[in-house]
Amino acid sequence: MSELDERQINLKINNEVKKYETLKKAFLKLYESETKASKARNENFNKFSNVLEQDNKSIDDIYTSFADEMKNLEKDRDIHLKKIMDLILPVIDIYPEKLKNSKKELENLSKIRKNMTKLEKSRNEVKNGNVDQVQSINKELAKSKNEERKGEENIENGLVQFESERCEDNKCLFLQYIHSELKYHAAALQKMSELFKDISEKEPFEHLEDFAKEYNIEVDFKKDLSIDMDEIERKKNEKEKKIKEKTDNVYGNGSYNNNEDNKKSVNNNNLGSEYKEE
Repeated sequence: MSELDERQINLKINNEVKKYETLKKAFLKLYESETKASKARNENFNKFSNVLEQDNKSIDDIYTSFADEMKNLEKDRDIHLKKIMDLILPVIDIYPEKLKNSKKELENLSKIRKNMTKLEKSRNEVKNGNVDQVQSINKELAKSKNEERKGEENIENGLVQFESERCEDNKCLFLQYIHSELKYHAAALQKMSELFKDISEKEPFEHLEDFAKEYNIEVDFKKDLSIDMDEIERKKNEKEKKIKEKTDNVYGNGSYNNNEDNKKSVNNNNLGSEYKEE
C-alpha cells in the first residue's frame, strides 16, 4: 500500500463521514418539518371540533367526524415519522463510528511506516559494520513489516466490508422510508374514502323542520325551497331499516344458533383429530 493509497483512503473516509452527516441532517429536517406541520394541522382540526352547530345536528356531525378522523390520520403520521427517529437515524449513526475505527487503523499504519523509515535510516548510519546492531535493527524492521502487512490487510478488508454493508443498508434506509410512506398513505386513502362516504351520506336538510320550529318560521319547504321533506324522511327511515336488518343478521337468534352449531362441529373435529393422533 503506497502513500497515495493512504491519501485516497483518508479522502474516502472523510467523504463518507460528510455524506452521513448530510443524510442525518436531511432526515432530521424531514422529521422536524413534518412534526411542526402536524402540530399546526391538529390545532386547526381542533377548531372544527370547537364550532358549535346548534341549529343543525347533521352539519355538527360533519364537523365532528371530519375533525376526529383527520386527527386520527395525524396520529398515524406521527407513527410513520417516529420510524425516522427509531430506525433510520440509528443506522446512519453506526457508519461514522465504523469509519472512526478505520481512521485509527490508518493512523497506526502511518506510525508503523514512519518507524520503519527511522529504522532503515539508523541501519544505514551504523558505523564500522556493527553486525549485532544491524541484526537488531533488521529484527525490528521485520517485526514492523509484519505489522504493516497485517495493518494493510485489516484496513483493506475493513473498507471492502464497510462498502458492501453501507451500500446495502443505504438502499434499505430509503426502502424503509418509502414503505412507511406507502403504508401511511394507503391507510390514509382508505380512511379518507370512508370519511368521504360517511359525510356524503349525511342529509343536511334532515333537521331543517326543527330549525323552522325553533325560530317560529312558517315555510312550505317543497314550494318555497324545492326541498321534499317527505322524501328526506322516507330515505331516513329506509336507511334506519337497513341498519336494523344488518344488526339483526349479526346478533339475531338465527346467527346465534348457527354459531353454536359451528362450535359443536369444531369440537367434534378436534376430538376426532386427537383420537387419530393417539
